[in-house]
Amino acid sequence: DPYVRQRDSAARRETATMTILRRLDPVRGRAFSRLLGWAQRIAPERENALADVGLAWPQLRRMLAELGDRAVEAGVVAAPEQIFWLHWVELMDAVTAAEGPNPRGSLTDVVAGRQELWRGQRRANPPQLLPTGTWMDRLDSLMPAASGNQTGDVLTGIGASAGHVTGTARVLAGPADFATLQAGDILVARMTTPAWTSLFARASGVVTDVGGPLSHSSIVAREYGIPAVLGTGSATHRIRSGRRVAIDGDAGTVTLLSEGGDPAGPVAPPAGHAVRPADRSVVLAAAASLAALCVGWLLRRRRRRSSFDTQVSGRCPPRGRGRRS
Repeated sequence: DPYVRQRDSAARRETATMTILRRLDPVRGRAFSRLLGWAQRIAPERENALADVGLAWPQLRRMLAELGDRAVEAGVVAAPEQIFWLHWVELMDAVTAAEGPNPRGSLTDVVAGRQELWRGQRRANPPQLLPTGTWMDRLDSLMPAASGNQTGDVLTGIGASAGHVTGTARVLAGPADFATLQAGDILVARMTTPAWTSLFARASGVVTDVGGPLSHSSIVAREYGIPAVLGTGSATHRIRSGRRVAIDGDAGTVTLLSEGGDPAGPVAPPAGHAVRPADRSVVLAAAASLAALCVGWLLRRRRRRSSFDTQVSGRCPPRGRGRRS
C-alpha cells in the first residue's frame, strides 16, 4: 500500500530529524533545521520540472507520427518511425519535394547509416570529463559515476538507497523494454527519468551507470524502500539480462553471481579503485549546503546594507549641497 509506505517513511524521517537535533548544540541545530527546510521545499521542484518538460512529448510524437505516415506515402522512408533518424530540415525538404514536380529520392539509406552508427556508439563508454589524461582526472571522484573501466565481479558505485537484495538483473535501454521487467527483477539502466517511476513498484533493486544521492533513481528508490547502487559507470555493459546479481545499497557495491549464487570470481574491488560509500556523498552534500548557507548569508547582508544606505540617503542631504552652519 503506497499510502502506508508513505506514512511509515514520514515517521522514520521525523524520528531521524529529532535524533539529530538532540545531538546538536543550539547553533548547529538551527543551521541544520534551516538547511533541512530548504532541501524539503526545493528538492521536489526538480521532479516537477522534469515532469513538466515531458508533458508535451506525447502530443509531439503524435504529430511526428503523422509526418512519418506522409513521408512513407511520399517514398521518403520505409517506415513511419524512421523519421526520428532524420534532421528536421531533411524531412521537410523531402516532404515538400515529394509534392512538387521533382520528388526527392528515398532517405532510407541515410537512416540505415545513422542507425548503424548509433548501434556502434552505444557500445562505447564515454568518459565523464574531457580531455582525459590531464589534471582534470583528479576531479573524477566528484563526478556522478565511477570509472567505466572496472574489472572483476564487484562493481562499485554510490549506495543511494540502503538495503541488500539478490535477484535477476533486467537491463533496460528505454521505454521499449519496459514490458520485459518482471516482478522482483533488479532494474539495470544507464539512468532513469520520471517516465521510469512506475517500474520501481515491480523492481526489487536498482542499478545505474550514472547518478548520485539526489538523482531521480535514488529519490524514488528510497521512497519505495528498495536498495539502489548508482554511478557504477559500466553496469549496462557488464551485466546482461538474466544474470544473478547481489546489491549492497549500504556499501555501494554490485556483485555478479554465478548460476549457483556465488560470486563468479574473486570478490575484490579493482586494484587502485576505492569504494565510494554514501559517506563521501554526504560530505559533498554537506559542503554544498554550507556553500548555499554562505551565499544566502552574503545576499541577506547585502540587502540589509542596501536598505540601510537607502534609509541614510533619504535622511541626509546630497553631498555638496548641505546647509552652511
